[in-house]
Amino acid sequence: MRLEARHLVDLWDALPCGVALLDRKGFVLFANRALRGLLATTDREVKGTEVAGLLQGLGDGIDWGRAAENACERGRTLRLARQAAGEGGHVDVTLAPAKLGEGPCAALLMVEDVSETVAGEARLLLHARTKAIANLGDSVAHEIRNPLNSIHMNVQLLREGLARQPLDLASLDARAASVQSEIKRLDRVVRDFVQFSRPPALALEEGSINHVVRAALDLLDGQLRAKRLRVETQLESARPVRMDRDRIQRAVYNVLLNAVQALPEGGSIVCRSRDEERHCILEISDDGPGLDLGRSAHIFDLFYTTKPGGTGLGLPIANRIAEEHGGRMAVASEPGRGATFAFFLPFEGPAGGPEAGPTAVRRLPDAQGEA
Repeated sequence: MRLEARHLVDLWDALPCGVALLDRKGFVLFANRALRGLLATTDREVKGTEVAGLLQGLGDGIDWGRAAENACERGRTLRLARQAAGEGGHVDVTLAPAKLGEGPCAALLMVEDVSETVAGEARLLLHARTKAIANLGDSVAHEIRNPLNSIHMNVQLLREGLARQPLDLASLDARAASVQSEIKRLDRVVRDFVQFSRPPALALEEGSINHVVRAALDLLDGQLRAKRLRVETQLESARPVRMDRDRIQRAVYNVLLNAVQALPEGGSIVCRSRDEERHCILEISDDGPGLDLGRSAHIFDLFYTTKPGGTGLGLPIANRIAEEHGGRMAVASEPGRGATFAFFLPFEGPAGGPEAGPTAVRRLPDAQGEA
């Protein structure tokens, strides 16, 4: 069905979004009722004006006259989303080629008022942030309240013990040791939380992930021996990774410590590294109790822990460090069959920001690190 020009004008005038027709030089031939309403002007004032004046303040740096020419002569379409317009308003702008019958090609300008959509998105974002802050506050308060309650109780018992004669020095020393232990725990929670929320700037240099793994294992040697845990290394990565060695070592240490704490006496840990096209991949596996898919999906959430006395900060910090390096982490685990935590670290370092990808999977295939 062919529509005459006057019918098209009537049709455009009935549209809720703003529409204008431009010639190849970017001059306005027609503006519909909605666009005139958005611009608070009349058709007479709009017709014959340059599109640059019509869209003043929208798309800074764009040559609208050239854009209209490109639409008419080269068939190019230009789209701009969420442009600030008026007092707190926002519009989506599209400039596309239009062929009207046998006449010359023109450019069709469409301006859609998305102020309500943007305002709704802002409200949802504010609600999500408020909820996240509230949840974070509850988690921090919970992690701090427990040690404080223990400190308060032990100090009270210390005072009662000091009032008795003769003094039971062994009991008093045990109470004091308990207070010290809880203070250290508080200090660890605060330091870890600060490191998560405000990590220091990366000191990047090329290094071997294999050296990092061995250094982290050396730090845990006492705990590995105490639980008689077996450690196997299959460190085959040969390419250097641009990284902050101290922070990557902290991340690897956190994952290894998580495995040590989860394993029963006599359990085993396997560390594997390999190179793929763009990534160094490090996998740390254990034969511990494992996690179901629902719990592994939250394993990198702040303050989420499945261990009594755990802070829920070790794995989130490790994941945060991987993201700071332009990489990511993933976990594969099944109840009763252990868990595997994997680091995917680009050799070039954090050039493009953190990768998108799953963090919880049923199994970790060899191609998981490919991009």
